Amino acid sequence: MGYRDLLRMIGLFVISGVAFGSSAKAAPQILAVLATDTAIPFTCEDGLCSAELSTYCLQRDRPKPHAGSVYLPAEAKDFILGVKTASGKIRNLPSSPYVTFREARGFLTITAVIEARQLKRLGSLDATIRIGEYASLIPVPEEGDPNPLTKKEIAYVTGSLRKHGQNIVDKDPQAFAARLLTRVLNQMHDQGPAQPGLGEKLWRESVGNILTGGVGFDQARKTYDDCFAGPEMGAYGVGVRHCLEFRHDEMMRTLNINYWDTQPNS
Repeated sequence: MGYRDLLRMIGLFVISGVAFGSSAKAAPQILAVLATDTAIPFTCEDGLCSAELSTYCLQRDRPKPHAGSVYLPAEAKDFILGVKTASGKIRNLPSSPYVTFREARGFLTITAVIEARQLKRLGSLDATIRIGEYASLIPVPEEGDPNPLTKKEIAYVTGSLRKHGQNIVDKDPQAFAARLLTRVLNQMHDQGPAQPGLGEKLWRESVGNILTGGVGFDQARKTYDDCFAGPEMGAYGVGVRHCLEFRHDEMMRTLNINYWDTQPNS
């Protein structure tokens, strides 16, 4: 399935606003979301605006999210939608009434989606999303769930376990590298060959003035250069994107395993 097709599919779920499936499954894992160093811009195409966010699983024993699983912020204050009006003013709003969060690549990436017409109703020319520290996403409950999340479980996971994850995952330089790769992926186009100088231009536009140097930054830059220098270069719209997605997910999976292995009572 292509990226545009995925966005169209997500759009149908946004419009319906309900969970789906012929039979209810046990609630999937609560996810931690990496904080953003600066606001992540939404990219709009075909009436839908999207932004990818780096995530990891807080509950090893829960099922992984199934394709298109819908999530909601555990705390509204941790997910802020910034909308820019015609006057240039930025309005900061809770994302919950406007943004839908859906599984993108297992428990390693979530896609935040808002309809372009919704932005117009908000008087916006463009939008961003900002993620705070200790941010978590909770799966939308499904009717008939044989093993639903309880209030006690949610409180423990989004509290104690999320704080543990902050120390083990979020502060790791590799998490910083993954966040930078996500910023690049959010700026990439799907189609077309890589033109000379595109790699440097995309990096500059995506990373901007984020602090340079350090282990995490250097790891992200090396990964980025490797993907652009390899055979994927000839198929920029697919090859380089898939390379970066794979390397991002590899980083987050390694961090997630470390979190599981050091989890209290593991």
